[in-house]
Amino acid sequence: MSPNGGTFTQAQRAEHEMLKELVWLSPIGALTLAAAGAVLLAIVLPHRRQALVAWWVGAMHLAAAGLAAYVWLDRGFRLTMSGTIAVDGLSLVFTALVGVVGAVCVALLRPAVAGTDREGELYAMLAFASLAAVVLGAAADAALLALALAALGLATFVMTGYRRASPTAGEASIKYYIFGTVSGAAMVYGLSWWFGLGGSTSFAVIGRALPHAPAVAVIASTTLVLVGLGYKAALVPFHFWTPDAYDGAPLPVAAYLSVVPKLAGLIALARVMMLALPHNTVGWPTAIAVIAAATMTLGNLAAVAQRNVVRLLAYSSIAQSGYLLMGVAALGHSHLGLAALVYYALAYAATNLAAFAVVQAVQRERGSADLDAFRGLGRSHPWWTAALVLSFLSLLGLPPLSGFFGKLEVFKAAIGAGQAWLAVIAILNTVVSLYPYLRVIAPAILDPPDPASLPARRSAPLSLALVVATTATVGFGLLAEPLVNLADHARMLTGG
Repeated sequence: MSPNGGTFTQAQRAEHEMLKELVWLSPIGALTLAAAGAVLLAIVLPHRRQALVAWWVGAMHLAAAGLAAYVWLDRGFRLTMSGTIAVDGLSLVFTALVGVVGAVCVALLRPAVAGTDREGELYAMLAFASLAAVVLGAAADAALLALALAALGLATFVMTGYRRASPTAGEASIKYYIFGTVSGAAMVYGLSWWFGLGGSTSFAVIGRALPHAPAVAVIASTTLVLVGLGYKAALVPFHFWTPDAYDGAPLPVAAYLSVVPKLAGLIALARVMMLALPHNTVGWPTAIAVIAAATMTLGNLAAVAQRNVVRLLAYSSIAQSGYLLMGVAALGHSHLGLAALVYYALAYAATNLAAFAVVQAVQRERGSADLDAFRGLGRSHPWWTAALVLSFLSLLGLPPLSGFFGKLEVFKAAIGAGQAWLAVIAILNTVVSLYPYLRVIAPAILDPPDPASLPARRSAPLSLALVVATTATVGFGLLAEPLVNLADHARMLTGG
């Protein structure tokens, strides 16, 4: 064959390989279509028809979840795009979770922003955020990780400041932006060190170089990388933006921030640590365990003093980041760490969405999310109260709810990794967290309702989201064993 013919054959072969990889990338493609289509629909549709944008974004999120399940069952795991994207059990479970959570958050958003002047654009931003989060969770390359983190930060910054007339929204979005910009820049600087030490942006290649690099350089660069991912996951000491951002954003946006970016940061952290720092280089599992202990302790102690339930949930979500981080800390020493992280992520997502859905329903009716707004809720809205109690008790970790089995798995992983001290601290923190949750539950059940409160207008999307999240909170606990077995198979690809 002539040189020209040979070159043409090689090009055809490369094109064929790229087309084959599109099947593995189809969940990401669905979210790309969700974002691009939402922008187009928001521009073309008249103001009164912007609900169609919500339907489109919600449907495409569910399509992404379905495609992730299809790839898992029919295609298996694969490193794609020249090894920059890892389509493995960890990323596929996270993609499916983002698909369902995104659809639920769209349902929560609809009654909160219906009729506002930029409704369609908000749905589009949510789709862009989901796309960036999925790419962040699957990134096996430093350059892609930095781009995904920046895109996720930009989209969520816009979502946080959606209520332009609210001074708290402006303050929240500015704080979020400043923290995100500084921490992102620090991470990029750390990744540039890794590139210099490893000679590549591939985490697999970097992982072969860092164990032989000077320890001081590895520790300094790893610390900088932790700044960026720790900010996204709301880990101590990078958590300061969290309560103000949750309080200033629309409640459905706060619910989204409490789940998707947080879990994306934690999953990216797990992948980066395992790929770039193999064999427990520079003792990173111990450092992560210390951060986990500090995060859960500060989150639970700060939640005790809160009278606004949104801020209480913000500090609770910080504490939950600490529990989730126990799974990451165990990865270096125990095979139980990854399964514990995956299962607890599922349980936490369902539970936190249920809690935020109840708070949104109460705020919608009573115009406040303070503790006093929940007084007498059990007599006026028994179903809301049941969902509130189930979600808060799941966050606390009582059986047979999903939060109990999630904590049980991370406790087992910590003990298996030789970090029993961390499990003890987590148990003590669970006891401390009883007080802030009971501060909301007790008056809701025991106190009489406020006679001045007026029934809220019924919202079918909000009711559906509340039912789905609460059912998952209970169902994931009842189905804990098969879900943990599924999580055991959500392995992480380490080749490259």
